[in-house]
Amino acid sequence: MNANSERILTYMFENRRQYSIPVYQRNYDWKRDNCVTLFDDIKNLINTEKKHFLGTIVQVSLEEKNGIKRYLIIDGQQRFTTLFLLIKALRDSTVKESEQELCDEKLFNIDKFKDWSQDEQSRLKLKPIKTDNEQLLLLMAGNIEAMDKSSNIYLNYDYFLKLIKELLATGITVRDFMNGMDRLECVMITLFEEKGDEPQVVFERINSTGLDLTLSDLIRNYILMTDEDAEHLYNEYWIKIENKLGRDTGTLSEYFIDYFNYLLPEQVYAKNAYDLFKKYALRSNLSHESILKGIYDSVEAYAAFIGKDNKYSEKINEKLSYFRSLKQSTIYTFLLNVFSDFDNGVISEDVLCELLDFFISYTVRRYITGVPSNSYRSFYKSLYKRVFDDESLRTEENYLKTIYSFMLQLNTKDAVPSNLQFESCLKTEKIYEKDARICKFLLCCIENYGSSEKVEANSLVTIEHIMPQSVQDNWKDEIGEDYDFVHEKYLHTLGNLTLTGYNSELGTKSFNEKVEMMKDKNSKMVTLNKDVYTATKWTKKSIEDRAERLASILLKAFPLPQLAEQIKFENIKDNALTYNDVDKVRGTKPTSFICLGERVLVDSWSDMLTKLFNVLYELDSARLEECAKEKFKLEHADKVYITYDVNDLRKPYEIKNSGILIETNLSSTNILSFIRETFDKYNLSDDDFIFYIE
Repeated sequence: MNANSERILTYMFENRRQYSIPVYQRNYDWKRDNCVTLFDDIKNLINTEKKHFLGTIVQVSLEEKNGIKRYLIIDGQQRFTTLFLLIKALRDSTVKESEQELCDEKLFNIDKFKDWSQDEQSRLKLKPIKTDNEQLLLLMAGNIEAMDKSSNIYLNYDYFLKLIKELLATGITVRDFMNGMDRLECVMITLFEEKGDEPQVVFERINSTGLDLTLSDLIRNYILMTDEDAEHLYNEYWIKIENKLGRDTGTLSEYFIDYFNYLLPEQVYAKNAYDLFKKYALRSNLSHESILKGIYDSVEAYAAFIGKDNKYSEKINEKLSYFRSLKQSTIYTFLLNVFSDFDNGVISEDVLCELLDFFISYTVRRYITGVPSNSYRSFYKSLYKRVFDDESLRTEENYLKTIYSFMLQLNTKDAVPSNLQFESCLKTEKIYEKDARICKFLLCCIENYGSSEKVEANSLVTIEHIMPQSVQDNWKDEIGEDYDFVHEKYLHTLGNLTLTGYNSELGTKSFNEKVEMMKDKNSKMVTLNKDVYTATKWTKKSIEDRAERLASILLKAFPLPQLAEQIKFENIKDNALTYNDVDKVRGTKPTSFICLGERVLVDSWSDMLTKLFNVLYELDSARLEECAKEKFKLEHADKVYITYDVNDLRKPYEIKNSGILIETNLSSTNILSFIRETFDKYNLSDDDFIFYIE
């Protein structure tokens, strides 16, 4: 490996060079802001002796071909491609032949004496990945009209033309600008694979000034960078994954997190996903193609989950849209298992739809009854394996019965809320205040229940408070002397909410005026407004009676399954203990624990403590950093338990080379107290951590 400081224009754009962007790199992504910054940096270098550092560029030296020195750019393609487009824009902005020739020398390998057996492929000094290369070839051929006007190749070239035109009007020449460009410097790292250099390792460690790498970038590079058949893998799998999910790196990364939670035993987050993926790739002994095929096999189902594919029937797609309306994406890990069974013919569409209905109902019930959502991810990660621990139950005949039996026997905070809990909270919870979007979804469900004409939650209808949000004298008279109490308690509850297309017109009008307008303009809301239309006054009793009626509809819309008999799940928590079971641990030894769905084997109390804190650090390092700064102590205790200072502890343990130290010289009961109070810092509960003893 060589590392040298180089002037980019002189070094990278010299004659007899070609730079290829390998298929594992992302598409050309630089936006206008990036281009403006680069352009301004170059302007400031004109007619000065200053230099400007543009970061590190990493290249892999390839075998020379047709007299051309060839390189792969594995870090720095965004900057190099942008400079290439800028030079092309400079060339097209001048009519002076000498200036055009100056630019051509940087853009093309010019074989004046026909010494290199040069072909069209080796003329251009830049060869981007396939989709970008098509646009670049059109640009270099002058076929601007045929270009995709939404591509960044076109957009940035076109923007540079405008910037250059404005600059040239001030008297600056193309040659002046090129001289400014020649003051851009970089650290050029050249790798030689035949000498044992590992591009993947260097790529991961390099601190680039380019765009931050996302999880999907890292995974793509890992799979394709070191594979001899990268072109095939890219075209056969990766580009199809992008076509299914879109090229938004956020969506791709979310898919990988959900897919790896589906695939791997560990709890996967954005922070640890890439490391866990690499460990899986190494220990599985699978080829890169097998790994990529596994990733691709789940993409179509996931695309349907997020509304980007209509692979399934209209009925299934509609039910999947409910999870999006309810903002319930953590179920996707579980659904990847279920849809795999469906796609493989284990269950029918009827079974699948009934199961989706149940989990829609479960989601609504948890939301209404106020069960915290922080356990969803770990719950859904482990649910499928826990339910179908006995493989013989995973059949068309037993599928629903098995899942329903398990869910209805849960007695943790993930338990299915009962009809009594659900109905009570429907009447009293301030659902609009909690989440207006989900509130609108529920109101649409009420209106659509038993109706052939559907109101869409994403339509132009809005939520209307029958008793208005702002305090008005006419409404004080309407409600009576306990108006303040009624307004505070019932304003955002189900009984006082409806849907309308005329929200801004209704405002704070009196009740009778609102009713007349709603009858006149909003007759579609028949179910929701049935008792509103017949009421003469709007009082506390009116709201309570209406809440009773609407709650009864939602109980029917989101029912619980009725089983003649259940499959018995003995010890559904496997005799697990929580940190509250202090009286049961003296003289025992832990064997394993589960934190947020991740099971970890341990051989002692201190081993359980240290491994648990490593999990917590991966979950949210900032929480532990805060504790360490504060020198965290247990309530009613003087000793420090978390710190940065080694002198504070008797037997310190450092968490993942972070500098954060925890005390490990503790009894089993003190360890459980330590865990309990740390979990309070994380807003986690005893259900999020269970452990087993010998």
